[in-house]
Amino acid sequence: MQHKHSIIMGDIPLGKLFFMRLENALLLMERGDVIEILSDYGNLSAELGAWCKFKGEAFCESQSLSMGFAYYLKKCSNTSFCDFSHKDCDKAYDLAPIAPSEFGLSARGSKPQVGSPNYYFSLSAKEVIWSENITKIYEDSKNAQWNATRDICWSEIPRFSPIMESSIAQIMTYLVENELSALYVPSKFLPQISPYFHEVPLLLSSIIGDEARHIETFIKRAKATGLGLQYSTLATQQSLYTLFRERDYFASSFLLHIMGEGTFIDLLRFLEDFAQDEPTKKLLSLARKDEKRHVAYGINNVKNALTHNPAKINFLKDIVFKRKHYLDEFSTESTLLLESLAIFAGGGDEVSKIKQGFEAVEDLKQKMESNRTKRLIECGIDEELARDLSRAHTPNFM
Repeated sequence: MQHKHSIIMGDIPLGKLFFMRLENALLLMERGDVIEILSDYGNLSAELGAWCKFKGEAFCESQSLSMGFAYYLKKCSNTSFCDFSHKDCDKAYDLAPIAPSEFGLSARGSKPQVGSPNYYFSLSAKEVIWSENITKIYEDSKNAQWNATRDICWSEIPRFSPIMESSIAQIMTYLVENELSALYVPSKFLPQISPYFHEVPLLLSSIIGDEARHIETFIKRAKATGLGLQYSTLATQQSLYTLFRERDYFASSFLLHIMGEGTFIDLLRFLEDFAQDEPTKKLLSLARKDEKRHVAYGINNVKNALTHNPAKINFLKDIVFKRKHYLDEFSTESTLLLESLAIFAGGGDEVSKIKQGFEAVEDLKQKMESNRTKRLIECGIDEELARDLSRAHTPNFM
């Protein structure tokens, strides 16, 4: 159906402003529509006719009015914009299952011009990346930001015995390694996500920011009493490498956010409980609260995917046991970390305290396994399989 549009030019002469307004008006019209140009000038027909010929439009006629002149042009060019409003809504359940390829670098709700380049975002399926609570998690993230320099009283960290200082520095080294993994893994997927699901890259960006802050904080804690970072073990590096090399987003989200960071939350709580100074307790508590948001995204992401495709459970099972078999060939536990945790939890280097601390670490492992199982069940995985997957998780926690 043909529509008529009007644009008032008044005393604007032919020139850059005139043709910019005219071109924009035509750009937003449908092919076959007619535009009426109202002008104070009565000698524009020849110039408008030439311009239309150059642009692929049609000059129809001109008319003299009581208050000026009217010129009529018909849109013949194919310039147009995609309109996805029929399947676009702020409610997550009304999102298209696959992001339209025409969006390019524009967010959901916009109308991209036809002919825009296809960026070929490989992560364009809602099933793979979405989480129903994503907006709440992102809002919580914004409200919970903290500053490692300002919010931790570094000058109030006391001196401990040399072996305790060394253990703390070794633990912080381990935490930094894991946080670097948690920073780099989502970073590599970020540019693969279609902006149609713009909430996901926004949340991942906040997660990356959290991890950067944790890395800064744990490095500062390692340096707080003069020791600095300590030893990076092969066992830890091999375990983290299996996360780093994962190329599938869904698998990566499951292994990192649920299996890894879920277990990491228990470790941070353990360290917070046994820390002997308030600044260290506070920094561990703040980091743990950040990690809980990351885990919440992961759980809902997997739950959403399994709801739409229950067969993905077999895929998750395969990646967990594939990772286990790889690590079984190369490494066991990081014994440097375990001894440091035992000294930290025991509160000193006396044999009786180390033994007590080691028992606490063994209890921690059991708690980690139990909580992993609960998280897997929350994702929608059968309890028996959840136990098997939890037991198969790397002994290096992350």
